[in-house]
Amino acid sequence: MRSTQRQRNAARRAFTLIELLVVVAMVGVLAALAMVGYRKYMNAAGIAEPKAVIQGIRGAQESYKAEMLVYLDVSEGALDDWFPAGTLNDQKRAWGGSGTVADNWRMLNVTTDGAVRFGYATVAGDTPPFTTTGLANFTWSGLPGPPLADSQFAPTGPWYIIQAAGDRDVDGTLALLLTTSTMSGIYWENDTE
Repeated sequence: MRSTQRQRNAARRAFTLIELLVVVAMVGVLAALAMVGYRKYMNAAGIAEPKAVIQGIRGAQESYKAEMLVYLDVSEGALDDWFPAGTLNDQKRAWGGSGTVADNWRMLNVTTDGAVRFGYATVAGDTPPFTTTGLANFTWSGLPGPPLADSQFAPTGPWYIIQAAGDRDVDGTLALLLTTSTMSGIYWENDTE
């Protein structure tokens, strides 16, 4: 008699197969949601570096203009002369170096907290129109056309263009970020590449 009662009490305290399956399904759903959130976080973190550096370059250009009345053409007219020098891939490169472009970056007084994954270029001029073009092979989705060819971005005085590019997953597709002195925000393309 006692053993049958113990078995009944034990059966009441134990989990049924259905209850275990429900718990496993809930854990699976939570894991899937966590993976989606983690991927969004990683993508946002990957694009945070160039956004922060571009904002630093923007501030440095405005400070330089306040003193010199013109923006500094750091990359000497070439929007694909990346700084720091090196191949655009998933490897970090130290901010610095030697040569004319490195000296221009020091003159602009742009620094980072450490090595960077993206390459940066900034060109400037003192009269319209933009005398440079951006990288080819970008769709410029969401914009009426390539920003440097669009009349809504045409400056009426001194101007600068800042461009950043990187290949975080080394697949040959560059993530591109671009802003100009006439844009209030930063345009980016392939940010999750």
